[in-house]
Amino acid sequence: MNEKKETKTYKRVLAWVGIVLLVGMYLLLLYEALTGSPDTYNVFIGCVAATIAVPILLWLLIWAIGVFTGRHTVASLDAMTSNKKHDKYGNVVPDSEIDTVVFDIGNVLTTFAWDKFLENKGYDKEMVERMGRASVNSDDWVQFDIGNLTTQEIAQRFADNDPEIGDELKSAFSDIKDIVIKREETIPWIKALKAAGYRVLVLSNFSKQALEGCKDAMAFLDYVDGGILSYRDHVVKPDQAIYKLLMERYDLVPEKTVFIDDTPANIKTARELGWHGIDYKTYDQVVEELHGLGVRY
Repeated sequence: MNEKKETKTYKRVLAWVGIVLLVGMYLLLLYEALTGSPDTYNVFIGCVAATIAVPILLWLLIWAIGVFTGRHTVASLDAMTSNKKHDKYGNVVPDSEIDTVVFDIGNVLTTFAWDKFLENKGYDKEMVERMGRASVNSDDWVQFDIGNLTTQEIAQRFADNDPEIGDELKSAFSDIKDIVIKREETIPWIKALKAAGYRVLVLSNFSKQALEGCKDAMAFLDYVDGGILSYRDHVVKPDQAIYKLLMERYDLVPEKTVFIDDTPANIKTARELGWHGIDYKTYDQVVEELHGLGVRY
């Protein structure tokens, strides 16, 4: 309580100093005018200039201090968060108990469009479904996400799963460019959460080949605060190990973390570790559930 009183007294003193200086200048102007001094005009110009310039200079000084110290000030150029609480370093403090939002990627922040990917290569619906069973819907796809297989090796495994269409599988999966498609709401969503003070991370089963072949869809990674893609650490969801690794790297507090994923088994593991979990079905549904947890942005 004493610290708050001292702060208010300090501000009042500065305010009174400014008032006294300005009033003093205008009293001087009044005196010059009443005595008919030839300096009256110059004093008047000086008063007007000071009235305008002093506040501007003070504002710029406070802004510069904020920029160099990283602290939030009344002059900080962040009108969108001016009504938010800030810590002493200028970071927005979330209004809810949640402080970290963790996203899955495929079918949450992007669309995993493997069927369209195959259709674009000229295969009909029946063939697409058959190729899917031998590839993305097989256990071998997990090995791809773990990062243990090259593009050629995974294509050969798919071919081995259905030798009759082996050549088609190897041809189709020799290049998986655009197997993941961007979602327009993703980057604005991330920006809004970060502006409201939430840390945004990703936790996803994802291959190096998909990352490199879908750069447009993955552009949102430049906006998040970090995360884990499975191929880099050779571990996948729903294994608790990948969740614990994220917790360790980013000092996550389980009860302050919410995880958004489209696979119930992955959400189940998160909840077992004390995280909040949201099973993604639609964007609007997730936003509503986030609001229910107090996450507003």
